[in-house]
Amino acid sequence: MTDATTIAQSTSVQPEGFRAKLPSGWGTAATVAAAWIVLIVASGIHRPDFLSHQTVLAVSFTMAIVGILAVAQALVGMSGAILDLSQPTALILSAAVVAWLLECGVPVPVVAIAGILVGAAWGIANATIIVFGKLNPIIVTLATNFIGGAVMFLIFQNAQAPLKSGFSDFGRSYFLGLPNIWWPMAVLVLLAGYLVPRTRYGRHMIAVGGNRFAAQARGISLRKTRFAVFGISGAIVGAAGILFAASNGPFAPAVGSTYQLPVIAGVILAGVSLAGGRGSIWLILLSVGFLSTVPTSLVFFGFSSNWQAVFQGLILIVAVAIDGFRAKRLQR
Repeated sequence: MTDATTIAQSTSVQPEGFRAKLPSGWGTAATVAAAWIVLIVASGIHRPDFLSHQTVLAVSFTMAIVGILAVAQALVGMSGAILDLSQPTALILSAAVVAWLLECGVPVPVVAIAGILVGAAWGIANATIIVFGKLNPIIVTLATNFIGGAVMFLIFQNAQAPLKSGFSDFGRSYFLGLPNIWWPMAVLVLLAGYLVPRTRYGRHMIAVGGNRFAAQARGISLRKTRFAVFGISGAIVGAAGILFAASNGPFAPAVGSTYQLPVIAGVILAGVSLAGGRGSIWLILLSVGFLSTVPTSLVFFGFSSNWQAVFQGLILIVAVAIDGFRAKRLQR
């Protein structure tokens, strides 16, 4: 398994032999996989009907949007910008634009391009404020999330893609026993996981996240990297907005916030460091799969939906603690 840390390492000055201490990612994968298996087994023992195709559909449906958003979040994290907290607004804004254009009779291919461009424009707007204002990315994206959400509330209360259309049929249909919207997520995770450590721009992104001063000394532009990362990340969120609009009924501006916790937890569980320069996008399939199983398991254990946020918050705390432990181990 390719670990992004080794790329970031090549751009910074570290003691001889440090590379041998870097984690390969297999330990993280084994831990998350074990936790997922324990959850499935425990749920199956408690309620045998948990082990059904309906559960697979519920989990994979949840994985689709969360997984795509997690890839976008992972790119930001690996580049050293820590987190993009404006994803909920970007997701719903893209979905709303898609729904409105479809209502106006715009062809689906044009609508899809528009959704992606809206997300990319949102990401570039964030990058512009961060780069030229020299501001903290977390504060900026938190602010733009609140501002964008408030503006959307002023414009609409509910949006929905036309129900009787090929677009909605795609979002609610299945292929090989899994939701159609799951497959683009799986392809994106595999493709991004392969390309990021093997392309020039991917290596630049990881280098900046690992040590921006060493990266700048090697001629890598922090400004260009920020714009590229937030633009690409935004475009990916826009793609998630397209699938969200295709697979959901009426949605309100606030619904995007329900994805924030599982996305951040999924990224950290996948080994993406909050300090930047480290992580494996491929592991997002495991971490998001585990986290997407939690809500369904809670239902079978008799917990109400209100408990989902509690458990997701606890998992996030554990994930952050694990990330801190990894960082300390690498510093030894």
